[in-house]
Amino acid sequence: MIAEKLVKEAGKKYRSIDWWTNSLMNELADYQKTDINEEDTGFIKPGDFIFFLYSAKYPQKYEFWDLHPLVYVMEINMAKGLFLGSNIHYINPKYRSGFAKSYLNKNGIIYAPRKTLHNYLFSGVMTEMFKVPKSEWADISQLPTEKFVDKRGQPVFKSKVWNYPETLSSP
Repeated sequence: MIAEKLVKEAGKKYRSIDWWTNSLMNELADYQKTDINEEDTGFIKPGDFIFFLYSAKYPQKYEFWDLHPLVYVMEINMAKGLFLGSNIHYINPKYRSGFAKSYLNKNGIIYAPRKTLHNYLFSGVMTEMFKVPKSEWADISQLPTEKFVDKRGQPVFKSKVWNYPETLSSP
């Protein structure tokens, strides 16, 4: 299990968000090389749970956004060069695993809190989009990989994001 391995590696030492992010990307990259079926190695599709690094194209339009989204993909619009997803990082970690589990085996409409819904431009994706194995959704959702910044690129307290009212935004 990926999340379990990372927690064990971290031990009781303080680890930065970047350490957690890099470690998770390395583990997911290794997983994708060895354990994903051939049919899963293509482009993302609705129903995938993905992790990637992101840079908002128009940062001045948003109060804050997540540089390290963990997203359940809901729709893809190639004509507009974007996809709609539910970024689970906008939910307090106490509730994340429940939401991650609720996305499993969903075809069509799912419940997602409005503040988690974001359009992501493909041009803003800064890394590979790493698919998270279904068996890991709940555990990986608990890892502290979220990194919120404001329109000036300054860090935003996670508690501000988690307590932010339900609004629709699209970084």
